[in-house]
Amino acid sequence: MATTSPNAPQGQQRIPPWRDIRIIGVFAQLVFIALTIVAGYWFFNNISNNIDTLGEAQFICRDGSSSFRCAFDFMSSQAQFDISETTLLEYEPSDSYWDALGVAFLNTIKVIVLGVILTTIVGTLAGIARLSSNWLVSNVARAYVDLFRNTPLVLQLIFIYFSVILALPAIQEALKLPAVSVYMSQRGLNYPSPVMMLSFSTWFAFLVLAVIQAQVVWVLLGKYEENSGRQINRPAWVITAFFSVAFLGWFVASNDVNQSVLTPAGLRVQSAEDFEQLVLGRLDVNLLDDIERALAAGTLTQDDVDAAAVSICAVRDSASEVNLTSLLQGANVPYVVERFRRQDQATEAYAAGECEVLAASTAVLAGERNLLENPTGHNLTAVHETPMRISTPKIEGFNFVGGGRMSAEFTALLIGLVLNTGASVAEIVRAGIQSVGKGQSEAARALGLSESQRLRLVVLPQALRVIVPPQTSQYLNLAK
Repeated sequence: MATTSPNAPQGQQRIPPWRDIRIIGVFAQLVFIALTIVAGYWFFNNISNNIDTLGEAQFICRDGSSSFRCAFDFMSSQAQFDISETTLLEYEPSDSYWDALGVAFLNTIKVIVLGVILTTIVGTLAGIARLSSNWLVSNVARAYVDLFRNTPLVLQLIFIYFSVILALPAIQEALKLPAVSVYMSQRGLNYPSPVMMLSFSTWFAFLVLAVIQAQVVWVLLGKYEENSGRQINRPAWVITAFFSVAFLGWFVASNDVNQSVLTPAGLRVQSAEDFEQLVLGRLDVNLLDDIERALAAGTLTQDDVDAAAVSICAVRDSASEVNLTSLLQGANVPYVVERFRRQDQATEAYAAGECEVLAASTAVLAGERNLLENPTGHNLTAVHETPMRISTPKIEGFNFVGGGRMSAEFTALLIGLVLNTGASVAEIVRAGIQSVGKGQSEAARALGLSESQRLRLVVLPQALRVIVPPQTSQYLNLAK
């Protein structure tokens, strides 16, 4: 049945344009567009006037022409200043301003990523500790939160740098954490770091297959449980499936021969194991373990051991250096490494007789050997490698070599940001936990769940809806 709208009353008047919301909306948009155009015109006109004031001399290119883009040519000149934190990108004072800007950007990303991870851990633990029934734990967490939330961040950074970091001992007396090769000194933090070998790509392909297989096993076992009604320990099967493929990939990738050493034919080195016999012959001992006993007994001096050590030339912190030194460390073979920034420098030092072993990839050494005066007088020997090696820091002279490093300034900045932001995150976590009804905790205890299970399975999942929005703001605050 059709319906018709009633006719408008004859006496009703039309809405005036200045009161019609549709007309007002269109007019407001037109005004906004006009103001945007005027502001843009003023902005670009101001830029044009300032450029005219500066003159074309400020925009002369190297070829003699004039262009606005040439105003940034100075960024290609040498920066002439040092940056202490250059672990992600090689940098020297002779590099350009663009390189310095790239290092600064990578350092910013590094401190953000590490800061977010550590802040989450510190803030979550402190927030849970604030609600602990233990008087000491609760009050220590409260004191931490009150201290770092009520003092300026700049003051905290200054205190951490001058009163904590610089108060640490020098490198020769650096503090070492027990059971791990982590050193703390006035220069910052030195720690073991993974180094990817050329065969890592092969192992990475197996890791991808392992993840896919684990997902397939999880789905298939879930369908089997649903159809059969039987309960299966799916996590155990998934972990077994993942690591079986991962271990297989490690074994396959370890059979790749990508690393080699170049040695004079007179050394008669045919494999990496021959370095042990080379050192034993120089020291006139039967076993490498006898070196320590001879040093303790006084029949050998440290100078004798240093003179008999295998001398190596390699590119600084390269995969070849880490792979060879890891093998020698595992066999307790003494060695000395002369490090260079470029491969051609290492080859020149080897050709000049400054070292007796040149370490690099097989492809590189095959080409470098042809550049020597007598290529047939040098042996190219393959060195066993694994997809990944752990480079550990080691004190040599007045500095650390190998491993990862965080400068004193970067360490102070990271610690200060983590402690400051972690205090705010702790309050957010505490508020999120308290937003969950007490009945949820009582029900969890009634089911026999432990305190850790209550937090992990019942409280924290429900508290996330309250925690996530303000905690995201804290992450942005840390990044800024």
